Amino acid sequence: MNFLESLSKECLEDEYFIYLLEKAEIINGESFFSIENSTLSEKEFSDLLRFSDILSNSKSSDALNKSFKIISILIERYKGKDYFLSFAKSILIKIGNFPAIKFLEDKYEFQCGMPMERFISKTIKEDYQRIPNTDLTFTDSQFEIFERLKNSNHFSFSGPTSLGKSFVISSFIRFLISEHKETDNIVVLVPTRALINQTVNQLKSEFKDVKSYKVLAYPKVPTSFKAADARFIFVFTPERLLAYLSDHSNPKLDYLFVDEAHKIISIRDSRSPLYYHAILQAEKKSVKLFFASPNIPNPEVFLKIFEKSNDEALSINNSPVSQSRYFMDFVNKECTLFTEQGNDIKIPLDFYEKDFFYWLIKLSNKDKSIIYCNSKRDTIDFALEFSKKLPPKKNESLNELISIVQDNLHADYFLIDCLKKGVGFHFGNLPQDIREKVEILFAKGDGIDYLFCTSTLLEGVNLPAKNIFILSNAIGLTKFTDIDFWNLAGRAGRMTKELSGNIICARIKVKNNRWNEPEKDLNVVRNKATKSIDSILSSGKGNFYKNLERSIKGEPFTNKSASYNEINIWNHYANIAQIHEVLNYDSTLKSNFIKRVASAKETLEKSTKKNIVPERILSFSSMIKPKYQNDFLMRHYEDSLVLNADIDYENCLEALNTLYQIYDWEHEESHGRRPICRTKDSLKYYAVLLSSWMTSTPLNLMVLNSLKHFDKKGEIWDESSRCLIPFKRQDKTHINMVINELITDIDHIVRFKLKNYFDNYFLLLTEKLGENYAGENWAEFLEYGTNDRRVMELQNIGFSRHLSLFLLDKYSNHLSFRGNDLIKLDIKAIASSLVGKNAEYEEFAEVLSLEP
Repeated sequence: MNFLESLSKECLEDEYFIYLLEKAEIINGESFFSIENSTLSEKEFSDLLRFSDILSNSKSSDALNKSFKIISILIERYKGKDYFLSFAKSILIKIGNFPAIKFLEDKYEFQCGMPMERFISKTIKEDYQRIPNTDLTFTDSQFEIFERLKNSNHFSFSGPTSLGKSFVISSFIRFLISEHKETDNIVVLVPTRALINQTVNQLKSEFKDVKSYKVLAYPKVPTSFKAADARFIFVFTPERLLAYLSDHSNPKLDYLFVDEAHKIISIRDSRSPLYYHAILQAEKKSVKLFFASPNIPNPEVFLKIFEKSNDEALSINNSPVSQSRYFMDFVNKECTLFTEQGNDIKIPLDFYEKDFFYWLIKLSNKDKSIIYCNSKRDTIDFALEFSKKLPPKKNESLNELISIVQDNLHADYFLIDCLKKGVGFHFGNLPQDIREKVEILFAKGDGIDYLFCTSTLLEGVNLPAKNIFILSNAIGLTKFTDIDFWNLAGRAGRMTKELSGNIICARIKVKNNRWNEPEKDLNVVRNKATKSIDSILSSGKGNFYKNLERSIKGEPFTNKSASYNEINIWNHYANIAQIHEVLNYDSTLKSNFIKRVASAKETLEKSTKKNIVPERILSFSSMIKPKYQNDFLMRHYEDSLVLNADIDYENCLEALNTLYQIYDWEHEESHGRRPICRTKDSLKYYAVLLSSWMTSTPLNLMVLNSLKHFDKKGEIWDESSRCLIPFKRQDKTHINMVINELITDIDHIVRFKLKNYFDNYFLLLTEKLGENYAGENWAEFLEYGTNDRRVMELQNIGFSRHLSLFLLDKYSNHLSFRGNDLIKLDIKAIASSLVGKNAEYEEFAEVLSLEP
């Protein structure tokens, strides 16, 4: 250990330093809550700065983070002192936090010198760590990741949410494009469809100067883009990646970037097996793998499950933004500050006649605030209740968004009531055009100051804010892990916008998963370090591999009270293990299965011995048990229902009944929180949905059709009470229940579950009857929300369903098709005609990267 490291270590253990840092944190906390507070003496202030300076020389993350913490909590009180600003700038240079330096330089005008060695250090770093083709500079941590990426064929890194992981990946993609002239095609893998468009738009904006690359979100490349030298950056979910890989006519992929990589091994996410399967299929085609994840200490875990070198990994703990942590207990009328030293400090707060909403307004203090509520119902209810406390807000952008909600969804949707007061709510199933507009207005600070949300933010939606209020310590019914909490809380504080953010956990009332056991629940807030994570594929915890064998054999699971989610995960991995046996893959899953269960090899051989389903179909349809697929192929030809493009209610109901029988939905899809069919009668509701969705019916008309359906039925399922209740057509709450059920069912049931079944059914029909006699693949109609292939083609280019239908309806004379392939789009004519139609023009210009 060198002298500076030794000195930094002594500082961290020094009682006087610990006392000063905690005193500064308390002063900062009391100031945040507008409590008259004490101040640091001049000597204490000067000494604390010197401690910060000493710590900035260390390589230790703890030392660097505390050095930066000191600057971040002193900035508001001492921003008028050139002496402080000079010290702050010098320290930030040493830390290598250039976004923070730029923030200081842009916000505060000051003339002050700095030590020559720091000036030289800044000059060298700004040159050496300059981001390619920009005037910006990487932080030291970002630069370290970037350099490692450049020199690796596979790589995995982790870091705080505020690190700017997506920014580093984008910079590396630019490097690949500029330095590797032969680079072919790149995929960015995201967890859900809700993240696709934000990522696509971000990449289009960042690479608008790169004319040789197109950014696409669908696995079908539009004909007009298929030039010989065409190159692509795709943004896919795992299922879209599988669809792309299954089409051998698609261009070869070279690089796969997996954002939010911890989703691959989540034991609670039923999509984790799909993630694993899709990435492994890409790896088997020699695609290079790169993983980015929240700040876990062992990012090599992802390389391990894909059998790559564990050396190509890096964990970063330095954060470019500092955070202060508080717990407001409205039940016991207490407020607690959690200090860097791990102490709980009570803040004397007046709770008398001051509820959570009072403090939300006061603490936000014109800064943006995100309020995490967990469930969709709580998110909407809290947003609606809070908006009633605020005066109306006049804002042109809000009025435009209100009109979009009225026109595209329904005039009684609760989001309108909230938007009128400058409040938004956000969840993954919100229609794309509305959700994206909410995100944009909040990010820009254009009308929306408060955003109530579900766990969609945990899945990677990039919406940081000065303040994060956390009203629940769970996702769904399961309490936060440390990764969950810090992936959400880490969004407090916006790099380049401020030096620090505030995390406020709040218990408003006694209720399950609302910080109801503070002593136990708050440990995740107190402890900033996250624990190493392990893959169930490696650990085999909870009789994992035994349950895979039982799934294959159709025997009862070892845990008779297993959740529907656990059962789904076991079944899906069991399917994948059988696929690997058929493909003769030597995978981590298959190897460990055989190693840990004595009879596994025999079970796999027996289950696949009589398999007649082609490998490509099994691989594409990993969510569906092979036994159902084999049973169908063994049936007589006359038993097969061939689907055509004529869509109506009766055809849809017949198709759903057919799939109900083939795939045993009574057993496979009647359980859990959102099954396809609680009873077979549910198929009538989905027949209404499918017949509307697949025939290009606008969403607002689908809402009206659903309202008519429930009005006729006379009852509706209430998720909160978990029972059927009488339906009242004039009740605004019931109208919103129908709307939220509809948009969730479209997203989760129609475009995911049913799409997967219809995809598999069509592939099996093609194998059984031949491609010319297999009819239409309704899965495509479900994915795109239309049976008009011209609308599909426009969506492949990047337009939303709404805008694609709008363009075809209003501007068909400016669109030229050869069959269903778009060969000409008169951009200039359409753009000039769209002026004045703000929402449609903005999307049109964004998709085509038009200059403003």
